[in-house]
Amino acid sequence: MRAALYIRVSTVAQAVEGYSLDAQRHTLEAYCAAHDYDITAVYIDGGISGKDIDHRPDATKMLRDVPHNKFDLIIIWALSRLTRSVADLFSINALCQNYNVGIVSVTETFDTSTPMGRAMMGMIGIFAQMEREITAERVKVAMLERAQQGKRTANHTLGYDNDGHDSVKINREEAEIVRYIFAKYIEHGSLSAVAELCNIRGYRGKRGSKFKAESIHQILTRHIYRGYYSYCGNIYKGNFESIIDDKTFFKAQRILNRYKRNK
Repeated sequence: MRAALYIRVSTVAQAVEGYSLDAQRHTLEAYCAAHDYDITAVYIDGGISGKDIDHRPDATKMLRDVPHNKFDLIIIWALSRLTRSVADLFSINALCQNYNVGIVSVTETFDTSTPMGRAMMGMIGIFAQMEREITAERVKVAMLERAQQGKRTANHTLGYDNDGHDSVKINREEAEIVRYIFAKYIEHGSLSAVAELCNIRGYRGKRGSKFKAESIHQILTRHIYRGYYSYCGNIYKGNFESIIDDKTFFKAQRILNRYKRNK
């Protein structure tokens, strides 16, 4: 039997003993050796969520290879490494069944080449998705609590640097760019004109990108610049220094809204 190994870690799981890429690979290789399987392909997605398949390059490559008879089995460390989505799970299984490719989970001891294995896979998949949804809900609640306490809810904001785990502090050079954007928008009332002025002056975004009308609009509507965090459509007073005063911020909002109504 020809086996393809699929290995994945999320950014969180990388630090957990037994979940690392190397640990998974060694386990899968030992399993194949014990069952006399030939490893013909290895697919690895490092530091990528299992929420869906679309954003995992090697997972999508592996599924594209299924119809081309490159392997007979897909060997995984656990079902959660392949996917945490029930919808993805059943579409993957349907694809594999069409081309007589089995899926084997080493730690959960099921094999989709058997009826019992397919039933077990479905049950495990449902619980894997439930675990993901519960985790997402817990994260949402934790982030809301952070926002209500005035703690940081976002990273990498132009004008600020992270200050420990909970707050931000002003980046003086970037803050001048933010003030310039507000001032020029109030003066000209044009997002594209302000973007062009910023680019002419050599200003860049937090990650070094040039400004566009869309990025100028994002900056003008962020309450963080007047000292507030936003989360799920609500705003909460933060424990940090503002860059823009309320008068300037809301003057820019009135201009934005005026142009929006006139469209």
